[in-house]
Amino acid sequence: MLRLVFWSAVTAALATGCAPAPLEGTTSATAQSEQADIDLTDASLSEKIDLIFEDYANSTSPGCAVGVSQDGTYIHSKGYGLANLEHGIPITGQSVFRIASVSKQFTALAIAILADRGELDLDADVHTYLPDLPEFEAPVTVRQMVHHISGMGDYDLDFEVSPGKEFRFGNQDYWTNEEFLDQVLTKPLALPPGEQFQYSNLAYYLLGQVVERVSGQTLREFAAAEIFGPLDMTHTFFNDNVNGVVPNRADAYVPTGGGTFEILMTNLSWVGDGGVYTSLDDFVKWDQALLSGDVPGGAAVYDLITTPHPSTVNSDGDDAFGYGFGMFVGTQSGRAIRSHSGGWVGFRTYYASLPEEAVSVIYFCNRADAPGHRQDAILELVVAELIEQSPE
Repeated sequence: MLRLVFWSAVTAALATGCAPAPLEGTTSATAQSEQADIDLTDASLSEKIDLIFEDYANSTSPGCAVGVSQDGTYIHSKGYGLANLEHGIPITGQSVFRIASVSKQFTALAIAILADRGELDLDADVHTYLPDLPEFEAPVTVRQMVHHISGMGDYDLDFEVSPGKEFRFGNQDYWTNEEFLDQVLTKPLALPPGEQFQYSNLAYYLLGQVVERVSGQTLREFAAAEIFGPLDMTHTFFNDNVNGVVPNRADAYVPTGGGTFEILMTNLSWVGDGGVYTSLDDFVKWDQALLSGDVPGGAAVYDLITTPHPSTVNSDGDDAFGYGFGMFVGTQSGRAIRSHSGGWVGFRTYYASLPEEAVSVIYFCNRADAPGHRQDAILELVVAELIEQSPE
């Protein structure tokens, strides 16, 4: 059963080992529950979410922006903690986060739009669009890359900044976009194509290159014109120049112990596997489009992006998940769900939507230690409060 007792979810989310210890000067919800008898019977949904994030709700640490939408409109939208520690800027709905792999749904949407227009063949060998790729032992199609069944590897392949010295992704070593592409073009497949699901950031990076070759625009330019512009997502973009100025940017941080943090931002500018910057206030416009089916490209594109590839579907009782176009699509405890999480340098992100109930959870954090248990606790809470208690 998806719904758990709320307090159990909070306790699990904040338990030692599952989440960072309370910061200095704060008291965790678990500790408070030991000190006082907290009656949550009449607490609102927002008050219960506040409790999950109360140890982030201070003026000394980074935190999260959390949104819960119903029928495409926020019923909870709030920031917890700081977007910038140096200047004491709080997280709000306008704070702009790098959303890591949650970006993949926009890369895949760009591919779907081009395919629907007949400008791209999903079942063509990727060499049709990227002839500089090495020859593989079997054809690799664009569709296989979208669904992570291309056999392409990931960042754990042998990338070397110099002979015998491994390239450190994030912010320790540096390649230009062109230098990284040159490296990717030397990599063989990790697995035979079409045989099994293997999540591949490299495949999605190359899909961004496919969009560029087919459209004649960078992925940033194409998405601005065909996706974010039509959706009026005015503060959302693929950031292919991390040195650019980003108004309302949330910086990312990593804890160093004792309640202190260091900045942990990437110095790498390639996109496709990630790289979208957005805010809660902008992202809900995508949520509205996805829930209504009114996505850029129209109904055929919507059907394409929300359908998992049959070979990726894995079932276990009431749970069944496959991979669609940049998102996991399936059922959880018998409920239809679409979701994706992300993590890159100091950012941790999550988006989950229950399309039949028109309820979604959006979770953007700028701290590397933000645990997945909190996003799970929000989803469980939302199901319990908004769905299972609703009248039939």
